[in-house]
Amino acid sequence: MTSTSGGARTAATIGALARMAPLDLRRLMRDELLSWMAVLPLAVAPVLRLAAPGLVGALSRLGLDAGPWLEPLGAVAFTVVVPGLMGAVVGFMLLADKEEGTWRAVAVTPVSLRGYLVWRAGLATGIAAPIAIVGLSVGGLNELDWGRAAGLALAGAPLAGATAMGIAVFTDSTIQAVTAIKLGFALLVLPAFVMGRGGSWGLLAALVPSWWPLRAHAAMLDEHAWQPWAVGAVAVGVALMAVCLHHATRAAR
Repeated sequence: MTSTSGGARTAATIGALARMAPLDLRRLMRDELLSWMAVLPLAVAPVLRLAAPGLVGALSRLGLDAGPWLEPLGAVAFTVVVPGLMGAVVGFMLLADKEEGTWRAVAVTPVSLRGYLVWRAGLATGIAAPIAIVGLSVGGLNELDWGRAAGLALAGAPLAGATAMGIAVFTDSTIQAVTAIKLGFALLVLPAFVMGRGGSWGLLAALVPSWWPLRAHAAMLDEHAWQPWAVGAVAVGVALMAVCLHHATRAAR
């Protein structure tokens, strides 16, 4: 009997989540700001491919060697900024639901608040990963094959879920969310400026979640094993989502 009731609850949860998927997509498409944030990285990637050589040449004529910065810049753009943007999109959706009382309503459904938040975090991560793969491959800033581009994109994608849940769980208004996003992006790009430095800088940078996918990219450039850093990036992202989920469910009780 217990097994039967558990299976019924699981089926009900899966059915409810399946019905949510098209609703989320329609909601995303209706909001001009959110939909623009979602497609912006795909629009920027081919522009970067076309503009990068001319920009490097122009800077070279001014005595500035921008070449060594191109690949790290591409890594930051598509493994840190893109997941952050996707997480912000979904985070604002979650925050709006929170303000409208949807969290309280969904908590008593078969989905549960935990399942609802996990679904939305997974949605953000699932959107970020293919966009990052395309950006890394099409943007022209990284000389990565599709396999390594996919590995790097998957390493950075959990930042989207962590960002979405962080915004939803730890902010209570749009103003707070915007402030958190600004501070968060400033923090997430910092490891790019200290990458390769040893000592205390490296230790401090490792505390920032974005350091892990960027460290995987640096290992790719050096032809070293990058997979451990990519696995670490995924583990850190999942751990952050778990912390947010625990805080949300505890607060709900």
